[in-house]
Amino acid sequence: MKNVTQKTLFALLFISFTSCSQDNTPNPKKAIDIDIVKQITPEPHRYGGWYCPDNLNGFPPVDIANWKNVPVINGRLASKIETQTEASLIFVDTEKYPSAKVLDMSMPKLAKIYNRSTNRNELIILIQALNISNDSIVGFRYINGGNGSARLHEVTILSEEEAQKIQKSKFVSLDLEIDATEEEIWDVLKNPKYSDEFQLIFDKDKKLKKEWRKYTNLNYQYNNSGKSTASFADRHYGNYYIQNDYNQMNYSDKLFLSLNQETNKYSLKIVCGPFADDYETQKAILIEWSNKVKVMSEKKI
Repeated sequence: MKNVTQKTLFALLFISFTSCSQDNTPNPKKAIDIDIVKQITPEPHRYGGWYCPDNLNGFPPVDIANWKNVPVINGRLASKIETQTEASLIFVDTEKYPSAKVLDMSMPKLAKIYNRSTNRNELIILIQALNISNDSIVGFRYINGGNGSARLHEVTILSEEEAQKIQKSKFVSLDLEIDATEEEIWDVLKNPKYSDEFQLIFDKDKKLKKEWRKYTNLNYQYNNSGKSTASFADRHYGNYYIQNDYNQMNYSDKLFLSLNQETNKYSLKIVCGPFADDYETQKAILIEWSNKVKVMSEKKI
């Protein structure tokens, strides 16, 4: 019965296909009819919707101080055009579902959800809350980038007081164009043979243990990330994607590699964080590190 309910829920929703398969066109979120979505998309995420942590173009990371400023649509259902913006991600065909309505909630709202993929509670920003066929659904963006949806009872909405207590932090977000093949870039990012060269950039004080590279899939490591909770490095909907999650401040590395159709070069989008007092230091390190990735991938050294 649970699987039937999830399939029914997903059929009700319109979520842009590029949520989990980005490109570098001027408008990365394309409108797709519901019937087409049902044919080409995989089974819905166990939350009742798509889990798209890689949608860094459509929903970039949000520094905690700015969560109230994300674009939203209040008091009505979103139009199909509005699902091509950061303001919404769910479109409902009211001709098919005339009883669909928004819940009596003002957006945005800061909330938490347990993420079975990262094995931790994630901070999210609710941007939509709908009732469709007596099913209450929320659409949200992850604070560290990407989007998802869930049933209302699966999220915990934070009070104003709880939200104010969250430590102020920021994300480093970089986007590099690299004149190399994706396999060359992927090799530089993941091959342990390059780890010593990269370690000189982010571990100048030599705080990492000698065997650090055995426990990560990436030639980069943030010293204060804490214990690993989840790790992914492979193709995701046709593009190479890395996501490493940790328990300290819910720190994550996200790296998304995709072909820029206009320049025919690869774009490497990097999101790391959140960082607190060491934000400026880590930003400088990541800029130096990413430039090293570019140079080594292009074989200029």
